[in-house]
Amino acid sequence: MTDKAIPPCQAACPIHTDVRGYVSAIAKGDVEEAIRIIRQVNPVRDLSLNGVNPFPSVCGRICTRPCENVCRRAQIDEPISIAALKRFAADQTKGLKLIQQPEHYYDEKVAVIGGGPAGLTAAHDLALLGYSVTVFEAQNVLGGMLSEGIPQYRLPKDVVKEEIDFILSLGVEVKTGLSLGRDFTIEGLLKDYQAVFLAIGSQKSLFPKCNGVELSGIITAVEFLKQVSRGQRPLLGKRVVVVGGGHTATDAARTSLRLGSSEVTIIYRRTLDEMPAGREEVEDAEREGVKISYLTAPVEFLGNRNVQKVRCIEMRLGELDESGRRRPVPIENSEFEIDADTVILAIGYIPEVDALKDSRLILSKNGTVVVKDKTGVTNLKGVFGGGDVVSGPLSVIEAIAAGKKAADAIHRYFYNIPNKEFEEPLAFRSLDDSVVRLINKSIRQKMPTLPIEKRINSFAEVELGYNWDEAVREAQRCLLCGSGALVEENCAACLNCVRICPYGVPVPGREIAEIDISQCQACGICMSECSASAINLKLETKEEARATLEKVIDVAMRETPKVLIIGFYCKYKLPAGPPDGREGVYWLGKLCTGRLDVFQLIYPFELGADGVAVHMCKNEECHFRDGSRWLLTHIERAKKILDEIGMGANRLDIISEEDVSDFRKRFEDLGINPI
Repeated sequence: MTDKAIPPCQAACPIHTDVRGYVSAIAKGDVEEAIRIIRQVNPVRDLSLNGVNPFPSVCGRICTRPCENVCRRAQIDEPISIAALKRFAADQTKGLKLIQQPEHYYDEKVAVIGGGPAGLTAAHDLALLGYSVTVFEAQNVLGGMLSEGIPQYRLPKDVVKEEIDFILSLGVEVKTGLSLGRDFTIEGLLKDYQAVFLAIGSQKSLFPKCNGVELSGIITAVEFLKQVSRGQRPLLGKRVVVVGGGHTATDAARTSLRLGSSEVTIIYRRTLDEMPAGREEVEDAEREGVKISYLTAPVEFLGNRNVQKVRCIEMRLGELDESGRRRPVPIENSEFEIDADTVILAIGYIPEVDALKDSRLILSKNGTVVVKDKTGVTNLKGVFGGGDVVSGPLSVIEAIAAGKKAADAIHRYFYNIPNKEFEEPLAFRSLDDSVVRLINKSIRQKMPTLPIEKRINSFAEVELGYNWDEAVREAQRCLLCGSGALVEENCAACLNCVRICPYGVPVPGREIAEIDISQCQACGICMSECSASAINLKLETKEEARATLEKVIDVAMRETPKVLIIGFYCKYKLPAGPPDGREGVYWLGKLCTGRLDVFQLIYPFELGADGVAVHMCKNEECHFRDGSRWLLTHIERAKKILDEIGMGANRLDIISEEDVSDFRKRFEDLGINPI
């Protein structure tokens, strides 16, 4: 089972981004490798461009983070800040060009209707595949809700623009200010394009079935946020009531505060546990001064031309409804009133069906486009649908996933390639309690934020992002699920790994030892102690470790230092870098030096090194259990071998930050490698 399983974070991501890959790259300080993993192909399910995220900066800020909900680190303390690390990788590599133009171009042309995240993602993937793509957008700007529906304090406009510009740089053509049904039709597009992808979103607001909803002062959240995004400043008055519990509701409430309203209340008919908006977002709203009235629903809007009060009723939660949440049930005789100068409605959205009436597309009773399967195939040949216009309002990452599936389906449609079955990937199982108890706890890095007093008077971005130290330390909390030890066929069945594993993961098998990679913590101690060299680590194989060392030695040889010292240091202990950067010491960082075996300690001498220094953590500070203890054992063994071959044991030693210079002086006295 574990051979095909992937980390839970990757399985939960709608586009199956290699979270473990980019987080581990950040943990090693390689932010360019991290963004390459985020941007490049991840063939988890053998789908075209699966895993590539064209909006890493956007998702790093506003993703709903289904990956964090299943992070196994939460079994120990708190989940990894996965989205914040994606943002860090994207922000630190602005302007870095990673994806080349395709070598082959196809003759077929594709029209994309809608310039939101689903449409732009489809255009991105199709352009990378080599197709000519034109995006038709009704507004004068691309991005959909990213550009006009999400306040700048959560998602700055320049962040969205930069990622859209990257997509357009792939050769995507854009025609803005053109509306479906008014300026063109689907049938008309099919005369010039061989396929059409419909991704017009879902921005028509729903209204509650309450008397007084027609009163002046009752507005919809989408239109309100669009007005603010375009630079307008609607006069809301002192008291604002927002109806709804999603991200749009909290955005509208927090925006109202920034426009000067002093009493802003969200009324939501369920509890915090059922609220679609993220818990952190809700907490931010409350810290800024928004009041939230849970288990509350409006029954009537009162006023004389202008709204003045909202009559509400208290609710209780009953049986589960079709969404899987407990149905809110009114409590008799519990009505009460809230004063309001403005009411902002954010209870749901549907597509603009008027634009689709004459298209011959089959629509559901809710106005969404009916598709045959997850590929987005509609009843019209060559026409595909995806995103909110098919599913109803969902998250940005789900819209991105819909765009990717559509691009893949269009490519297969053109060349009659059978569709792959959309099987949900298998995720590693939870950690066993016996393993959880042995893993060191680590505090989640707090996201730096703008002070409250500076937030509510401006639309400046609230979350400031991690700095290098914070990002690396947060990434190092990752358990690197599935990056652990693999037993190879040449296992001698000595069961040494069973005896020494500090987490008790290896077990005797029928013929060889067995290691459940879903439980392995990738400390590498079993690999370093395997007498048959039958264990390899997925995180860094022996071959990869050897190749890295050879590259460092090669660089050193070209620089011809007086004495050549190879230094190993722990990246968990020293995330900012090695303890000494002076001439003659060439450092290699390891995610725990406890996995350094005897061969890795001696091999530098074979390549011409004059000495080897190892910076070691104290045992109680080691990231892994017993890592430092085993390193001491390996160093003692290596010293004996060095004595036996005439090299001398004193050319290998453990050092601290303070005695690096003394260590270099010793080697200058010892001279060059005698062998």
